[in-house]
Amino acid sequence: MFWILFLGFSFLSFPPPARLRILPLRGWSNEVEAVAPSCVACQEERCPPAPQRCPAGRVKDRCGCCWECANVEGQMCDLPWMKRHFGTCGAELRCQVRDGQSEEPHCVCPTQESVCGTDRRTYKNICRLQEAARTRLRTELRVKHTGPCKEAPRLLSSLRDTAAVIGHTVILGCEVSAQPMAELEWRKHGIEGPLPGDSGHIIVQTRGGPQRHHVTGWLQIHNVRQRDAGSYTCHGRNMYGEVTTSARLTLISPDSPLAPEVSRHLVGVFDVTDDEDDLGEGPSGSHE
Repeated sequence: MFWILFLGFSFLSFPPPARLRILPLRGWSNEVEAVAPSCVACQEERCPPAPQRCPAGRVKDRCGCCWECANVEGQMCDLPWMKRHFGTCGAELRCQVRDGQSEEPHCVCPTQESVCGTDRRTYKNICRLQEAARTRLRTELRVKHTGPCKEAPRLLSSLRDTAAVIGHTVILGCEVSAQPMAELEWRKHGIEGPLPGDSGHIIVQTRGGPQRHHVTGWLQIHNVRQRDAGSYTCHGRNMYGEVTTSARLTLISPDSPLAPEVSRHLVGVFDVTDDEDDLGEGPSGSHE
């Protein structure tokens, strides 16, 4: 009896943070459930005002009486046999466990095919378009066609005038968004045809990204020499249009008083960002 009392007292006196730390907090199946009030006869006049502009629409609460916002895509949800805890998905969503991603059920859109809206914006799927229609009060927003919207090229990062020291390496870069993806071409004023041409010290590189429908291109000039000075152009085109950005490359002799200053500050290092909200123009040239 003494040992039972001793163990019980030890457990109760155990520091609260340590007890919480050993809980397997992995999601809905291990949540500490609060005691939910029992449902009573519905009195709609006592319900709070129905929420407005719910992204996934409205659903009845767990007692089937008052209106509340439905869960949106990606939010955790309650399967039919579960106790009401996280809520119900919107009408166009399904509550399911995603294979190989999580043990907890989430609201999932039945189709993940992107769509183009009548507002000429591309949405991840039909559910995201419907969310936009509800939250932005655009009841006229509809699907224009499946797949991303067709878009003429537009500049996300333009070339900028760059200075470099003779003998160093220069990198010029530009970034373009378009659908279908744009083809990039580099040219230098006074030289016929696209670069690199027959110049063995010039390399042109292109890759998709960092976001969908974006393409980023670089023009690298190794061991830059005086004759490489001049105006360079990055040209992007697809079947719906084209866009151009140009900048001048100025070269400085290693003996110039400006050479240490140019080398120290690395004028215009080109940076490719993975943040899709940062679509402003950025520096475009670098040297080392």
